[in-house]
Parts: sequence; C-alpha cells; structure tokens
Amino acid sequence: MPLFVDRHWGRVLISLMFVACLLPGFTQQAMASPIRIACVGDSITWGYTITHHRLARAWPGVLQKLVGKKYKSGNFGHSGATLLKKGNLPYWKTPEFRAATKFDPNIVIIMLGTNDTKPQNWKKYGAQFTANAEELIRHFEHLKAHPKIYICTPPPVVRVKKLGISNPWGINEKTLVAGVIPAIKRAAMATHTMVIHVHRLMLKCITRPLYRYFAHDGVHPDAAGQAVMGKIIYQAVFKK
Repeated sequence: MPLFVDRHWGRVLISLMFVACLLPGFTQQAMASPIRIACVGDSITWGYTITHHRLARAWPGVLQKLVGKKYKSGNFGHSGATLLKKGNLPYWKTPEFRAATKFDPNIVIIMLGTNDTKPQNWKKYGAQFTANAEELIRHFEHLKAHPKIYICTPPPVVRVKKLGISNPWGINEKTLVAGVIPAIKRAAMATHTMVIHVHRLMLKCITRPLYRYFAHDGVHPDAAGQAVMGKIIYQAVFKK
C-alpha cells in the first residue's frame, strides 16, 4: 500500500511539474494586454457626419481594423475642442482628455488644430499654440506607459461657394496652413515628436475631387475621407 501511494503521488508530482513548466508561457500569452492607442482630437476624430457605424468608420476605427487584435484603438475625440488652453472649448477640460489620460496609452496620436483657426481663438491666442501643443505632448509622454507620441496636421478645410460648401464657424484653410500647421511643426521639433502630414498627404492621396470628401460642411470628411486619413496614419505609425 505505501508503495502504491508513493508511485501514485510521484506520478502526480511529475504531472504538476510538467504543467508548471508550461504555465508561465501560457499565462503570459493569455494575460497579454493589447497595445493601447489613444486617438486624441476633435469632431473630425469623433466622426461627425458619419451616421452609421461611426466608431468603426471614423479614422480611429479604420486604424483599429488595419492594426488588428494586438492593438486597442480608443476614440477620444471631442466635438469643437481646441488645442489652445484659452480657446472657446479647450480639449484639456473635456471628459475625453481625462479618459485618454486614464487609458494610459502606449501610443498617442493627436489631431487637433481645426477649431483653433476660428477667429475668436487664433487672433487672441494663436501665439500660444506652439507652447500649448508642447505641453499636451509632454502630458502624455509622462504617463505611466511612457507612450510614443505622434501629432497630425489636420485635414484640409474646403470652401466651394457655388456648391454651398462652407462652414458657419469661421474655420478656415488660410489660418490652418499659415498658422496652425507651422505651429504644430515647431512643437514637434521642440519635443522630438513625429509629425504625420495628414493635410499634405490627403491632398496627394485622394482619388476624387477634394470637395466630395467634405461635401457636408467643408470641415468634416465623410466615411471615404476618414478611410483615407486612417490609412495615412497607419502607414506613418506602423509602416515606417
């Protein structure tokens, strides 16, 4: 009887040792968390004008589809948000800013600046844009995950008077090109952050007249335009 017990428990012990050898790798694989991507922006990022399957068809959702299950892309866009801390709706004061921070991302992709071109924002506070952009980048850099940061130039602003394509907010291409985009580049240089040239590459990559992507109001791209932006960002971040 004792011999039987010894042999029995010997076999059990061997089995447990075998499982223990396998368990760390299995546990590591089973518990591995997806790489978190925080997509920070305004209504363009949020997916304004997209009425069906917004989260999947806005550029963060397009990005999610392209990167696959090893990544988790979070849409932290807030409609009307400015990068300027003294703008009419600072991103800093939105629930999405707090949520993006709590998300503790491994990668952060910032696309802000469109609403900063509004005259009441840029004329009063435009000189502060570069410093505010640097501060936003530093905020995310100092999170626990120490994410890789990317900052995008916003997509073009389109105005075609004869087709009725324009916006009522004062958002304009002139300030975007002459003011916001150079300020983004200065902030990126100061913080050693990569710029994703969505504005320039969108003009280069489109396959139909530009206004058709922005037919709603000249500011917010349709689903096809969002798909173009998602692919541009994917290529810049993951296909360098």
